Amino acid sequence: MNNFTTIDFIVLIVYVIGIALFGAFFGKGQKSTKDYFLGGRNVPWWAIGLSVMATQASAITFIGAPGWGYEGGLDRINTYINLPLVMAFLMVTLVPFFYRTEVYTAYEYLERRFDTKTRSLTAALFLVSRGLATGVVLYAPALVLSVVTGWNVNLTIALMAIIAIAYTVLGGISAVIWTDVIQMFVLWLGAILAIITIVGTLPDGFSGAVSLGAQEGMLESLNFQFDLSAEYSIWAGVIGGFFLHVAYFGADQSQIQRVLTSKSIKESKMSLLISGLFIFPQMLLFLFIGILLYAYYQYVGQPDIENLNELFPLFVVNNLPVGITGLIIAGVFAAAMSSLDSALNSLSAVTVRDFYAKFLKKNGSEAHYLKASRWATIFWGIYATIFAFFAGNLGPVIETVNQIGSYFYGALLGVFLLAIFVRRANGTGAFAGVIAGMAAVWLVITFAEISWLYNNAVGAVVSVLVGYGVSLLAPAPKKEKTQGLIFGDKEPLQEELEKRQSQAEKVKELEEERSMKKWPYILIAYFFVTLIILYLFQVA
Repeated sequence: MNNFTTIDFIVLIVYVIGIALFGAFFGKGQKSTKDYFLGGRNVPWWAIGLSVMATQASAITFIGAPGWGYEGGLDRINTYINLPLVMAFLMVTLVPFFYRTEVYTAYEYLERRFDTKTRSLTAALFLVSRGLATGVVLYAPALVLSVVTGWNVNLTIALMAIIAIAYTVLGGISAVIWTDVIQMFVLWLGAILAIITIVGTLPDGFSGAVSLGAQEGMLESLNFQFDLSAEYSIWAGVIGGFFLHVAYFGADQSQIQRVLTSKSIKESKMSLLISGLFIFPQMLLFLFIGILLYAYYQYVGQPDIENLNELFPLFVVNNLPVGITGLIIAGVFAAAMSSLDSALNSLSAVTVRDFYAKFLKKNGSEAHYLKASRWATIFWGIYATIFAFFAGNLGPVIETVNQIGSYFYGALLGVFLLAIFVRRANGTGAFAGVIAGMAAVWLVITFAEISWLYNNAVGAVVSVLVGYGVSLLAPAPKKEKTQGLIFGDKEPLQEELEKRQSQAEKVKELEEERSMKKWPYILIAYFFVTLIILYLFQVA
């Protein structure tokens, strides 16, 4: 069935155990939920940026994206072409708000701006959506292990979950970030070695594979036809994908929590900059592997696979050198566990901060909340494991994760947009807007034939419009619900600067803020550069 040797098994076992022990090491010295959920706000920006990228290059991407490229070429790159614009937007808007208010979760900000019911609703929606998606993330590497070893997939799901839960419970967010950094480089190594192997096998090398891809139309990604039913048109990617990723990176606790671990606002923005510059070429790389695999299997014969999720893992096992195969497959597991641990840590944070400490145990000690956080991590690990048992029936893994999110992300983004940009918006309107946004997405999915990428835009727009309309029917928010919490207000920065101990610190922070002002514009320019690159691929 495959060539996964004893040496590969040894490499796999040693690597996975080593990563688990490395992650657990960060639990030493943790005394508070700030340490557990925010790493003491002392994590370097480059590590945070690589951690965010590692989530995107996790087992989900490593398995799914080459299958996408094999089946449809570069057309699905449109889902990610918006990322430079997304990061530019977040650097200016959502992230500075969250950081300055010193919240643990994004939903704490919504209570300060609106009310408790809006915070609780949005936090609950995150728990449901992220909990379900985490089950899919857990299924993906279990599939790999099942394919390369012949083990039962449910057994591998359980084994992966036990290891990931164990070191997440002990290591917290610091374990999440630093294990991500390691697996990021391992996955890149795997991608590069796979490309070298494929190109070396083809009689006409890289140019032959690209030529074949061009003949088959696999390099044609820019579909400018404004057809709402076109699944991956440029418009679906730029409009719908923009709303999807702004919600994911800016309003999803599993992502925003890592940005909040940085040492300063400047460093939080720098971490976003890494994602804005490198996630797009990273996804392009994995899609190109799919195109190269298409050329490879045209040359050696069609692959014996049951679904596209198996395509790349089986190629790795059957064609890369002994030992290297074990390392790459181990990297896939480490990547998946890192994605799992980030989700579990954020689910735990929201459970404890937004519900347990808010309603059940209001005056507990830090030691008590730290213990509760670890128990919450265990609970969500079990929850994700149970859902993972059924994830194999849901289709391609990347698309499944994004489609689960599309039911919730748009409405959640809408309420944050209301909070930050609409001064007249109040808690009653925000709550109604979230409900209306989700209902609108359900109606679109049920009765309209449009790309699922637009679901996020529909949810956000309806959430904002209904939220604003209902807000007009209720009293205007009090001053304490808006002062310093609306985009354009200077109070948060001024109040924060007044807390500093010296004038030198004030000057330093202002200079850091000014030094970052150019980068959103550079990211916008970079977006147009990516369009030109894809156009050149298409006409070559």
